Amino acid sequence: MSTPSFRTLLVATVGGVVHLGIVEFLFRWLGHVPDSLWPLASILSAVFVFTFGFLVVLLSAHTGLLSPVIGLPTLLAWATYRDIAAPPPEWSELGGHLVVDGSVYLTSYVGTWYVWLATVVVFAAVEFGFRHHYEIGDVRLRNLPPMPFGRRALVLVSGAVGGTFGIAVVGWMASIGVNPTGIVPVLAVTTALAAAVPVGAAVARGLVTPPACFLTLVVPVLLNQTFVGGEGGPVFLLLLGPLAVGFAILGLLEDLLRSRLSGRFGGVDEVDG
Repeated sequence: MSTPSFRTLLVATVGGVVHLGIVEFLFRWLGHVPDSLWPLASILSAVFVFTFGFLVVLLSAHTGLLSPVIGLPTLLAWATYRDIAAPPPEWSELGGHLVVDGSVYLTSYVGTWYVWLATVVVFAAVEFGFRHHYEIGDVRLRNLPPMPFGRRALVLVSGAVGGTFGIAVVGWMASIGVNPTGIVPVLAVTTALAAAVPVGAAVARGLVTPPACFLTLVVPVLLNQTFVGGEGGPVFLLLLGPLAVGFAILGLLEDLLRSRLSGRFGGVDEVDG
């Protein structure tokens, strides 16, 4: 992959600034949180919101993948809708700290940005696999590794994407508390597997079942945990290990069915590389 051009970096910078401006506007318009919690009230929050938008736009502008620039506004629109539909939260001060009674989705959107950036990367990798295998505008893709992948490259790509997802999700979970702390590495592995399997299935064979299961089974729970909270987060992440095995089994069954019906749809190059 080549490095991004100046024009691409400029587009990504504009995207980051626009994202920051829109999020700040939504905070001010809704008025659900004190102004001390608005993104521009904190340098760190402003940097996070800008970085989220910058990296998402950079990924799309540099590669031609569409899922990042579709996923980001979709998530922001969903969080905004939930804040509009929910009753205004009640804020109070306890021990010098602000305490809220209720959920504030936009605040959670800002606080968990790296979780959703990693999720965007997962779907971008899945899109890459689908567009190659089904020849959906694949000629417009650029600055991406050539397909098909060898086994080693496939393991590296799916492992890197899954690992990014696992570290992001478990890092967020650890920041709000995991007991016992010794289980954190195990959670990172199980969470990484739950993303690596769908990515590997999409990139290697163009299989639909594992990514669809990830979208319908993992993402909704992740939305609930990151935006609403509640108990059971570590248990869910632990269960992602067996769930990843289930994804793999369903993928194998889909591949077998396809083979019997109409031959294989692409595949992994048998040559290491």
